[in-house]
Amino acid sequence: MGEDKKQKFSAEEMEIKIDYENIDVEEIMNQIKRKIASRPAQEIEQQEEETRNDYRETIPPPLTSPPGGLRSKIRRILLKLMRPFAPLIKLMILPVDEELRETVENLDYANRRLDELIERFPQEIGRLESKIDLNHQLVNERLELAFKDLGRAKEYTKLLHQLTHNLVVEMTKLKIEKDHLKIQSRILEKDLAFLNRREKEVEKKV
Repeated sequence: MGEDKKQKFSAEEMEIKIDYENIDVEEIMNQIKRKIASRPAQEIEQQEEETRNDYRETIPPPLTSPPGGLRSKIRRILLKLMRPFAPLIKLMILPVDEELRETVENLDYANRRLDELIERFPQEIGRLESKIDLNHQLVNERLELAFKDLGRAKEYTKLLHQLTHNLVVEMTKLKIEKDHLKIQSRILEKDLAFLNRREKEVEKKV
């Protein structure tokens, strides 16, 4: 019973533990070194002997061992040799896997975003064209109204200019007529004064 517990404890002690939430490479390497150092020399020699025997078995006799069996034996030997380094391999692959997954997610998001933009592009173009056409129509209408107002303003300006010219002409005529009337009134005043003096002279003679 005590030996079973001791073997179980030693087996648990030899297992390499990895905290994937808080990875410590130095601690993992120390665990691998302790695991290798804790193995008895006899067990190491036995494993090396088994490896050599397995390697000898992998050498096929001429025209007797099929290539498929050779590949499976080599694969088994490589897996056995790589077994102590499996946690380290997982540790090395984990960041690459996370980075690859993040890259794939970003690419997928970018593709979905591009698809959405491509789908919305014709609608946006159509809406912009409609808005531009409407603005163009409004601008044309306003320009037409402005040109009409400008035409009317030109006509009013011409009429005002002609009216001003006519007023100046009429005022000039009136001034000339006024001056002429003043002259005539002065002549009449002189004639009237002359007649009054003559009438008085005639009365004196009579």
